Amino acid sequence: MIKKMSVLVVLALMVLAGCGFEEGFNEPEEVSDSVEQTVELSIVGTIGVELGDSNYVLGAVQQIDFDLDGNILVLDRSACCVRMYTPQGEFIRQISNEGSGPGELLNPMSMTVVGDGRVFVESPFSGGMHAFATEGEWLGLVTPFFNNPPINTIGADSNSYVAMRIEVLPNSSGDVMVNSFIGRYEEGEDPVTKYWEYEFPFDPNDLTALLRNSLMGHVFTADRQGNVYVAELTSDFYLVQGFRADGELFLEIEKSVDKVEKSADEIYEEEIYVIAYLESLGANGVVLEYDAEPYRNSISEVEVDGEGRIWVRRGTELYPVFDVYNQEGEELFTASVPNAGDDAVFWEFNIDEQGIMAYSINPELFQQIYIMELSE
Repeated sequence: MIKKMSVLVVLALMVLAGCGFEEGFNEPEEVSDSVEQTVELSIVGTIGVELGDSNYVLGAVQQIDFDLDGNILVLDRSACCVRMYTPQGEFIRQISNEGSGPGELLNPMSMTVVGDGRVFVESPFSGGMHAFATEGEWLGLVTPFFNNPPINTIGADSNSYVAMRIEVLPNSSGDVMVNSFIGRYEEGEDPVTKYWEYEFPFDPNDLTALLRNSLMGHVFTADRQGNVYVAELTSDFYLVQGFRADGELFLEIEKSVDKVEKSADEIYEEEIYVIAYLESLGANGVVLEYDAEPYRNSISEVEVDGEGRIWVRRGTELYPVFDVYNQEGEELFTASVPNAGDDAVFWEFNIDEQGIMAYSINPELFQQIYIMELSE
């Protein structure tokens, strides 16, 4: 299953063109493999139309988030702006626009709301990490990032966010290496905490290894208390690890799952999508060959809601199915979206203290945001 592929290939293109967890934690108890209670997520509203009011015609949705009042924020990469909607989906305002002037954006790559309410937008081609008020005012450049910027930013507590980042640098022997890590940022250029890190040789002719060893290697999220939850994208095991803001490992969730082979169509669609997207971005002079994994990942997404419940999406399912756990790692219930349709395999969720919503990274027709509620 493709995970945040639009973000992944953008950064892979930038890298190609330009340039273990802590020990000492007790063995976790294995979580029970079955839970009787199953609940449904119902779609109660949508944002996005194919034709009509331009405030609702979405181009290339790069990331979605809730602000602290529950309003919905949509980063549109093609329009170079953030659009704000009410929790019911009514348009409120546009934040920023395309350009290279103060507060303007060029090819923005990620967006999130940090704990103090500011909207952070990463736009390396226009200076780095920008901050905006939800009223639309530009608050300045938080941190300059021109090369290898943080990606998949997730707002945490106070002024902090968690992000994936990869750096391409020579080591002491002169070999060019890729350093990939997930870290906590507090406005500075360097992370204050790293939760996962891996270094490997840089091979510009091996796009597959670059993606698997970095941006397609893990999924992660954070809550407003600063806790961070990380899961490796693999078919070999099912493991979620929870960290305090300072990097202390406090939780491990494991579950036994069977490997599920991808169909020939799944593999073909994934490989074609990655290469087509890179080509659409103008990738030239690099080898664009990508080999999809033969098995589906055990986990495809991790989210955390306002009650501290950890939502782990099963990568083995084509349709959205979540195993939901409490902070002690006990499985509470299973949640699914009935009648989601074939496009749901490409849905990317946002679940936090304000609600639940999703969008497709590869829509069949036109881009939409799906607003959801958990059935009682």
